[in-house]
Amino acid sequence: MRKKVSRILALVLVLTLISSIPAFADTTKLVIWGHQEEVWNDNYKKIADDFMAENPDIEISFEFFPYDDFEAKVQTSLISKNSDCDIYEMWGGWGIDYAPTGSLDPIADEVADEIRAEAYPSTYGAMEYDGKIYALPLEFNIECGGMVVNLHLLGDDPIPTTWDELVETAKKGTVRNGNQFDVRGFDFVGWDGVAYTFAAMVMSQGVSYFNEDGTFNVTSPEAKKAFEALADLVIGEEPVTDLEGLTTAGALENFQKLYADQALFVPHGPWVIADGLTTFGLEYGTDFDYVALPWFGDEIAFPAETGWCFSINAASKNKEAANRFLDYLFSDEVLMENNVACGQIPSKKSVATSDEYLEKFPYAKPLVDILEKSSFIGFFNTDRFKEVIDNTFVDYCTGVYESSDAALADMEEKLNGIL
Repeated sequence: MRKKVSRILALVLVLTLISSIPAFADTTKLVIWGHQEEVWNDNYKKIADDFMAENPDIEISFEFFPYDDFEAKVQTSLISKNSDCDIYEMWGGWGIDYAPTGSLDPIADEVADEIRAEAYPSTYGAMEYDGKIYALPLEFNIECGGMVVNLHLLGDDPIPTTWDELVETAKKGTVRNGNQFDVRGFDFVGWDGVAYTFAAMVMSQGVSYFNEDGTFNVTSPEAKKAFEALADLVIGEEPVTDLEGLTTAGALENFQKLYADQALFVPHGPWVIADGLTTFGLEYGTDFDYVALPWFGDEIAFPAETGWCFSINAASKNKEAANRFLDYLFSDEVLMENNVACGQIPSKKSVATSDEYLEKFPYAKPLVDILEKSSFIGFFNTDRFKEVIDNTFVDYCTGVYESSDAALADMEEKLNGIL
């Protein structure tokens, strides 16, 4: 009898333990690949931890790689269409090459509809193909419209609000020692800086750098005026910067020169602010400021390319769970948390223009009012776009071309070659 009772009690105990095991005991495991960036990585992990607390049937792990290795690894994976990870951290420009190939899975329709309704078009433009969106946009990637100012070098001079004031103050603030620059007055020369500044200068005159048929047009009178004005800042009678940012390997980035008291004005996206605060230990509002960049023409108009996104691997076996995580990430509160931590402008209009976001990230104030004035840069490889413009600019400034007309004609031909 005792043995029988013992068996019954044991059976009851086993049944009780079994009934206490959640229905989601078979956890879905998501693997996300990203590039190494400590602040970003820590924030991604925190967001994933919060998501897993609300969704205990999903387990998320990350693998972070040095940027160059990461880019090669992601692109190799996309080409081979393997299932080594479920979600890629993607630079938007890569979508142009891989969205049409079937390597990425379209975002769930309900989330895609939300993206179209609530995000700025440039934030997903490169990831949209054949009526489908292939990534969740994390940020509004903006490299034109804001400018870092070294307040010590500015001294008592007012912050310029027009292009003419900017050039005049930059010339006044430039310090040269022979052919060397101790202080660059307006250091726009860099991988993004030349191409974006030139394109925005064209657009601010009320014209496009595209023809109606979608081909490039950089030989217009407006483009010539912009190109010559930009080159004059390098090779004119009173240059305010040089070509070091494009011709000297290992040189400081232009914004780093500003933080090191080697530049007065630098046009750049707000993500460089963190470098001044942390790496250089400077104080915002005392040592440097972030202000609106004056426009060359009468209109506020500038190009913007698709920035960082999350995309789902088409070979993933966990697409439903992946879409759940991306849907969670696109909520206002979570997206804002990510953008503030990573020093980004939100991709979502309601977040970018909210009082709460501006309280948490006041550096964005010069930018949020102009985001609607942006245009998607175009469905082409933006690295090649910048390469063509940068190389043409350097060659013109170093005497390779006989005239600006010749330089712009060559630039136009090469740009049309990337379409």
